[in-house]
Amino acid sequence: MRKKIKRKVIKLNDIIEEEIKQSSLRQGFSKSLIKYSKTLINKETNQHKDFTNVPFITIDGEDSKDFDDAVWAEMKDNKTKVMIAIADVSYYVQQDDPLDIEAKKRGNSFYFPDRVIPMFPFEISNDLCSLVPNKKRKCIIVEVNFINKKIKDFKIHRGIIKSFGRLTYEEVEKIYNKKETRNKYFKLICDLFGTYDLLKKMSEERGKIIFNSNEFKINFKSSEDFEFLKTKRLESYSLIEEFMVLANSIIGNFLKRNKVRSLFRNHEKPPNEKISNLKKIVDDNNIKYSSNFQNQSDFNTFIKKIEKNQELSFLNEVLLRSQSKAYYNEKNKGHFGLSIDDYVHFTSPIRRYSDLVVHRNLISAYFKNKLKTYIDVSDHLNLQEKKADMMERKIMERACSLYLKKIKKFDFLGFIDGVESFGIFIKAIDYPFSGLARYRRNDYEFDRSRNPKYKIGQLVRFRIKKNNIYNGKILLDRVRIMNESF
Repeated sequence: MRKKIKRKVIKLNDIIEEEIKQSSLRQGFSKSLIKYSKTLINKETNQHKDFTNVPFITIDGEDSKDFDDAVWAEMKDNKTKVMIAIADVSYYVQQDDPLDIEAKKRGNSFYFPDRVIPMFPFEISNDLCSLVPNKKRKCIIVEVNFINKKIKDFKIHRGIIKSFGRLTYEEVEKIYNKKETRNKYFKLICDLFGTYDLLKKMSEERGKIIFNSNEFKINFKSSEDFEFLKTKRLESYSLIEEFMVLANSIIGNFLKRNKVRSLFRNHEKPPNEKISNLKKIVDDNNIKYSSNFQNQSDFNTFIKKIEKNQELSFLNEVLLRSQSKAYYNEKNKGHFGLSIDDYVHFTSPIRRYSDLVVHRNLISAYFKNKLKTYIDVSDHLNLQEKKADMMERKIMERACSLYLKKIKKFDFLGFIDGVESFGIFIKAIDYPFSGLARYRRNDYEFDRSRNPKYKIGQLVRFRIKKNNIYNGKILLDRVRIMNESF
């Protein structure tokens, strides 16, 4: 009698390890590179002004370790001054030095539920360049002055700051909403939110598309103890996002006006094929609309039309999928989603190599540094970004598959996400997974003119037929449109 082979019990860290291995990610750093990183700590400067009297704060996630950016704002009468300080990684990491060569190969940091594979050694990413509290750190500072809620001018500084506090999004939200006037950060936080209101209005006026989406994150406690949470969109998160967009757009515009070769972050308008698919889905659901989805205003008008109707929430996913993929390129094509003509990634040089390239281009042009700084790495960086996105998706799929095995839930609610000749794809509403339900013999009329039974957007109940934790693929059955019963 043959012995039954016992398969290894799969845990979340096993899934992550496997995906890292399959993607051939570079892990760890050589001893020589770590040693080299430590030699930079005493590097002196006469290029940076003293801004340590400005009470900058960092606002990040609870688990963050590498702090790229710090912010400060002050509002007086009709004037507003904003300072956005970004870690001056380029001061320590010179083009083609050992750190630069390794960072270029990685392209960006990779984030996982239980670990980070950083672009730089921790001596750089979590210490020397990280804007931790009460430590002097070298930065590039974007100073923006507003009068009567309009940008008057801006300046760029290479400066030294000392963060006055490391705050989380939740802490900032609580201090502001509960009006904790005795908190030492209260006045600054009020000025930051006042500036945020100004920036948000500017974004709306220029036509930024305000997408609504349901995203999940893994709440990781251990490899055997984790759960999925719907991300809550805090105003404090949007605040930092608007400040970073302001800095990125100002730098992008400066580089474009001065004809500086650099890496632009492009997001082109949706191609005609995607627009046609979007219109068909809207028509199939008998939704009346007047827009042609040709500009940002068309998208925003439609988003407002559907946002209060829970049955149409599936269209938020459809709208997101209709968009073009953002990418890096030397040629500037503008950013459709943000409705900005000249846009770069500047605010995260610790974790994105593209931002480090932009820093060097900016320093060369703004401070009249004659060094040759432009290198064309756009194709490589686009591939690395795609790799990170694919890994995140695969890990989420397999982690959810593993989670579903444990909770032993039978009935699920979802909406039809795709209709094909062989079956329908269904996206769950309360969990981050999709699955395929193959047609039974009488389920589908292949002649679409005969009004097929299933269409994208229909709310359905379903059960899981087969759940493969080794590839994250899930087969579904017992599909019923919501007005039917099991």
